[in-house]
Amino acid sequence: MKKLVIVVTVPVVLETWLKGQAKFLSNYYEVEIVTSSSDTIKNIEQFENVSIKVVDFNRKINFFKDLKVLIQLFLYFIKIRPSIVYTLTPKAGLLGMIASFMAMVPNRIHSVVGLPHLEARGKRRKILMFTEKLTYLFCTNLYSNSLNLVNEIKKLTKKQVKIIGNGSVNGVDIDYFNNTFTEEEKQQLRLENKILENDFVLTFVGRIVKDKGIDELISVFIQLKKKYIHIKLLLIGDYENELDYISKNSQKIMESEKDIIYIKFQEDIRNFLAISNLFVLPSYREGLPNVLIEAGSYGVPLVATNINGCNEIIRHAENGALVNKKDEVSLYNEIEKFIVDKEYYNRIKKNVRKSIIDRYSQKYFYSELRKEFLKIEKGLK
Repeated sequence: MKKLVIVVTVPVVLETWLKGQAKFLSNYYEVEIVTSSSDTIKNIEQFENVSIKVVDFNRKINFFKDLKVLIQLFLYFIKIRPSIVYTLTPKAGLLGMIASFMAMVPNRIHSVVGLPHLEARGKRRKILMFTEKLTYLFCTNLYSNSLNLVNEIKKLTKKQVKIIGNGSVNGVDIDYFNNTFTEEEKQQLRLENKILENDFVLTFVGRIVKDKGIDELISVFIQLKKKYIHIKLLLIGDYENELDYISKNSQKIMESEKDIIYIKFQEDIRNFLAISNLFVLPSYREGLPNVLIEAGSYGVPLVATNINGCNEIIRHAENGALVNKKDEVSLYNEIEKFIVDKEYYNRIKKNVRKSIIDRYSQKYFYSELRKEFLKIEKGLK
């Protein structure tokens, strides 16, 4: 059986939006994963039924640490001689593609899941653009997880950029993300999170960082609270204190506002989706966010910024609403419409799950992924 190595920067990627893919690919390849250290490594190995090699990936740019990881990857690829190296996330892509090229791995696949330079400025932007170009230079096959992101990628390379299925990196397990909770169970979940029966719950899942629009979301929530007292905001995810941190004012509000419920990263978010009335992602940049299709599959109406990826998943006024990036007025108005217009809310809620199933089911995505890998092995374009 041919060997395939999946390289990602941090294990949380494997626990969330790539969950189950290594297990699927292990039906056709001898799969190994390379990522950084975590307490959850053993759990991931058991779930995916693959082995994991740990290296010291660092999300920030650090020449000496990055060089050390590059050498580790090169020696590892030389030792196991994989047929395919498959990378996701920027740092894993850069080091994984260079190392696999040096080790003469025949098939070097990189999937672009977002472009950090789009929101960067000055020297940092130039460095990020250069590293993206370098990654693309050393890969043999280049994919985007978003249809609209292809246009941005093509500004950095002349290589062909392809899409698997309708986008995404893993699709969504529509059976796993299916709201089967009873009303009694939902009521109990609300009580556990200090949410009243008539509260309208806004939910965000992701890293608590500036680029995710957290500052705008908190500000808008506080404005809405002045008019609608029965609303709650669920923020689920880990703080990013070293890179792209939210404002000090937002941090203070999170700590002091009783109707903002902060919950650290959760591998399983279904309990929280079950008690959510509206899922909000006011992000500045995305590839194709899995969390939107997970929430949509769960039947939760969606609000997100009109940016790459989000505007492919959301069909405005059909399965959710699109708002302007960094625009608190636009965000406020759309959220308010869901709160006050019951007919509008119910119509969108009725549409949302079907709209996701039709385009992003994991079964369909895996079928298309398998077809692409077969083409790559056969040398077909």
